[in-house]
Amino acid sequence: MKARLRPLALTLLVATALGTTTGCIRLPSPLGPDGMRAPLTAPGESAGPTPFASPDDSAGPLTGDDVDAAFAERERFFEEQQLPLDGTPLVAVTPAQKQFVAEQKDYAAQQGIEWTDRDESLSLALVADACETAILSYHRVDATTLQAHVATSPILAQLVPADLQGTDRANAEAPIASLMVYGTSFLCPDDADAWLTAYTEVYGG
Repeated sequence: MKARLRPLALTLLVATALGTTTGCIRLPSPLGPDGMRAPLTAPGESAGPTPFASPDDSAGPLTGDDVDAAFAERERFFEEQQLPLDGTPLVAVTPAQKQFVAEQKDYAAQQGIEWTDRDESLSLALVADACETAILSYHRVDATTLQAHVATSPILAQLVPADLQGTDRANAEAPIASLMVYGTSFLCPDDADAWLTAYTEVYGG
């Protein structure tokens, strides 16, 4: 089932994150009618994360086979998504990616915002990073996974001022995380409902 989220233009999300303490921008809810990260290049150009959890709570410590399988799935994901790992900007190439970007672009136009190539690269990187986290978490995504992902994401670190704390930080993170969750319904739809549940638990609906 596709997560019920609205497309939110990343330009607006960044503006909201940077201006959250002034309250000058309000965005529509990604989760309902009225409620309320990303290298500039491809994700995965660093050494890369390690798997977070056992595929089964009762399975005990991870084995080498578990880790190898997670990384193999991660590589397949990037190959299937045709995402470059050489640091070049990301561009939508698959039908799902193109639909996701088209919805973002349409929303930006409705808000009078010019959609840029940078917005496209940022949005795709943000979502691909979340999909990668789900894979390396053995598709066991919950509120703790989301919180850890947001806290350690180099993408979010570029979009949310480091000095924000408490409610101000959560308010800055929430719209960016909502875009990420919305995008998972296109790039890794099997994980989208889990991300949506985690988002609702962490940031509310």
